[in-house]
Amino acid sequence: MMILKFKVSILVVFSFFSVFSQQTKTDSLYHIINTTKNDSTKVAVYNQIVWKYLFSDKKKAKELIDTSEAIALAANEKFGYNSLLGIKGIYYDVNGKSDSAKYFFEKSLEYSRKNKFLVHEGHTLNNLGMYNWNQGNFEKALNYYFESIKLNQKIPEKQRGNIDANYNNIGLIYQEMHLYDKAINYHLKALKLRKQTKYIAAQIASHNNLGICYKELSQMKKAKESFEESIALAKQINPGNEYYTAIEGLASVEYKSGNYQKARDLYLQSLNRPKEVPINSKTKVNLYSSLAKVYIKLKQPGETIRYGELCLNELQLSSENKDYEVEVYKPLAEAYYTIGDIEKGSYYNSKFYEKTTQKFKEESAEFFQELEVKYETEKKEKDLAQEKVKVAERELRIKNKNNLLLISGFIILSILLLSWMFLSQQRFKNKQLQKEKELSEALLKIETNNRLQEQRLAISRDLHDNIGAQLTFIISSIDSLKMFLTNGEEKVIQKLSNISQFTKETITELRDTIWAMNKDEISVEDFKTRISNFIEQAKVSLYGISFEFTCNLPKETSFNSKDGMNIYRIIQESVNNAVKHAKATKIEVIVNKVNQQIEVIIKDNGNGFDVSDNSSGNGLNSIKKRALESNCKIKFESGSTGTIVSLLY
Repeated sequence: MMILKFKVSILVVFSFFSVFSQQTKTDSLYHIINTTKNDSTKVAVYNQIVWKYLFSDKKKAKELIDTSEAIALAANEKFGYNSLLGIKGIYYDVNGKSDSAKYFFEKSLEYSRKNKFLVHEGHTLNNLGMYNWNQGNFEKALNYYFESIKLNQKIPEKQRGNIDANYNNIGLIYQEMHLYDKAINYHLKALKLRKQTKYIAAQIASHNNLGICYKELSQMKKAKESFEESIALAKQINPGNEYYTAIEGLASVEYKSGNYQKARDLYLQSLNRPKEVPINSKTKVNLYSSLAKVYIKLKQPGETIRYGELCLNELQLSSENKDYEVEVYKPLAEAYYTIGDIEKGSYYNSKFYEKTTQKFKEESAEFFQELEVKYETEKKEKDLAQEKVKVAERELRIKNKNNLLLISGFIILSILLLSWMFLSQQRFKNKQLQKEKELSEALLKIETNNRLQEQRLAISRDLHDNIGAQLTFIISSIDSLKMFLTNGEEKVIQKLSNISQFTKETITELRDTIWAMNKDEISVEDFKTRISNFIEQAKVSLYGISFEFTCNLPKETSFNSKDGMNIYRIIQESVNNAVKHAKATKIEVIVNKVNQQIEVIIKDNGNGFDVSDNSSGNGLNSIKKRALESNCKIKFESGSTGTIVSLLY
């Protein structure tokens, strides 16, 4: 992360050597050193050559820095030496020696101010901003960037640094602080300057940053426009990483907006980029994790599992990016539960809970540690302020009234500042507590759903294994008894046959109940299959009766388990009534969608019944009761030509 941020800083310092800004070969630069007698030129060229080795050959870079420094000090070449101090700061920062880097950056700033080198001062302020940003000191970093902007505005345009880069860095710092409104303000300032200079690559980066900020503020329209503008600009030049970053950003906007198919297509486009545009491990992990979440929304558990496992495999190759584990465990758990693999679903659910809890504890520990540091700092500042007040009180005896007013004003300002800091900390603490509450509620909801699913599975297994087995045993026992009875006991045999048939029907109804219990909702395909199976069985067992079944429901139609089961039972009961009581020879079952409602019609050509007769049998009462439970409208039409049962859901 440090090296990436220093790209901006390097460009700033590199501009010191505008006379050598073309890509001159190293041999040509050494030729200049060997032929020139001007020490300032030698120092400038040595400083230029350092950049070739600064990130690739630490030893060579240090030798060149020492040589340039010796010449600059011997010749009292102040401008080149000032430039070298900034280079030394970057050298030590790149090699992980932050204390030394800070020392040389501050020395460069002091030296440039002493000698009134405004150009060097501006670049050094920018380097100090970058250094403090890397160290996490956001407030100091912002102060240095603002100072750099003010100073650069005083410098002639041809000599000043890149103010747009300063605006961009300020915006990025506010992004890290989650102050997205402020971040947008500075990204827009950077974009305006970059449009004036027609620097397309920098404009692409600005649009991507704006897209991220707008998305975090849930301003989806603006976020989408920013990423689309970035994509359009990237197509004007050679599409590279910034282009696919914009594609990925647009995908995240579509996902957050609920457009899951568009999000999937964009994520796949970013993943399947050309070989000439490399994709790093962190980007792969993010894309795999995002695709897993998209496919669970699209109800494609197989694809969710595929990309979830790819994400976990990629994470095993590196110790970085472990935060994405939490992101991928949840969709994996949902996917395995969906396909009925309770064991794996429970495993990934527990991993999600474990990692979420661990992350929460780490963030809480970090938060309280920061609070503790701030408290100690404030305490020291307060003690120091109190000591200053005591000194001021002694001095007030000999100072005039104007000094008294000045010191009093300073004390009031300090109190206001401390009050503001306290209120800011309190607001931050309240936000953290709210996040903790939301996380706890989410975890509780997942745990409750898991327990409910486990209980439903346990009940259905008990029904199938215990009651189902007992009913089967009853049928077998009745069939065995019938074998021992003689012809004189025909009535008993008939009675036993009726009991056996009733028991078989009970087993069928039990299986239907278990089928409904194991589903949160019943799809139209499940519904059609269940009715088709029932009618096919009726065709096989009942000769001389013609059955027709038509279902014209859209594919996305679904029922909750209770309503789906009630409608299925109403159809089943109506068909049974037509067979047993109406002596029908033709039965039709028609299911259509009419005006956003589902219409079910069961027709038969039987002898009908008296609809006005309130003493209707148990079958009709059962139909009415089930219709009432599911808020369905039920209507019976019956006469000598047959019966029509109409249901609206």
